[in-house]
Amino acid sequence: MSNSLSLEKGLHILGLLKTSNEPLGVREVARRLDLSPAVAQRMLNTLASQGYVEQDVDTRRYQIGYAVLGLAQHVFQRGRLLSLTEAELQAMASENGFNGFLGVRRGATGVYVLGVQSDSPVVIRAQPGEVMPLHSTALGKALLFNLSDEAVANLLGEGPFESRTSRTLTNLQSLLEQLHLAHSLGYATAISENIEGVISVGAPIYDASGGTIAAMSVAFPRALQPKTKITDIAQKVLGAAARISKAMGFDNTTSSKGRPETDVA
Repeated sequence: MSNSLSLEKGLHILGLLKTSNEPLGVREVARRLDLSPAVAQRMLNTLASQGYVEQDVDTRRYQIGYAVLGLAQHVFQRGRLLSLTEAELQAMASENGFNGFLGVRRGATGVYVLGVQSDSPVVIRAQPGEVMPLHSTALGKALLFNLSDEAVANLLGEGPFESRTSRTLTNLQSLLEQLHLAHSLGYATAISENIEGVISVGAPIYDASGGTIAAMSVAFPRALQPKTKITDIAQKVLGAAARISKAMGFDNTTSSKGRPETDVA
């Protein structure tokens, strides 16, 4: 049996147990899903070994296991992250005219998962699922600056990186120096580095373990807000990121945040 067919049958078993009002035996599972008892037993054994189904020691029947709760919790946390960040970005869009974004890192690439546009005459768009460069965006740098220098080098290589504007940092050493500064400040910036004339400020968002699970940023065209101070924007972004992180379970008093991470997944 191919891996894809095995996975499909396993998912069908989980779906059946989810909708059943009572635990089911092997033969009942096999009958309802048109499987042989041997195949049903093998699938149930595999699911049970991972905690996704549980067998009653007396009746020998199966029901959904507690490991499924871990998956549900992950989905819940992701939805919570989106809703919390959207509320913060909407507030900054309406109060300050900032365009706001939430992103995650997938290997050497950043991915937007949320974009909130302001009523500003200049709209900076990023659709969920759209990729971003890590080296030239404030959001990307915020996703990087808790990584060790070695981890960043392994991810991005020595360069030269893609030049988006005349101010884009295209070599590794310059980027690392900027990441060190960003780490010391708690936030990252991109000043005309990704889009000419656009300033962005980003900060990481942490989970209960102190790991960087995402980053948020705001962006605006300098020409429309020439008197806006980057430090003032940074305090707003840091405050929002801190509130989201706290709601995600992060405890700044006990976390190991600030120590370089080596995970490059």
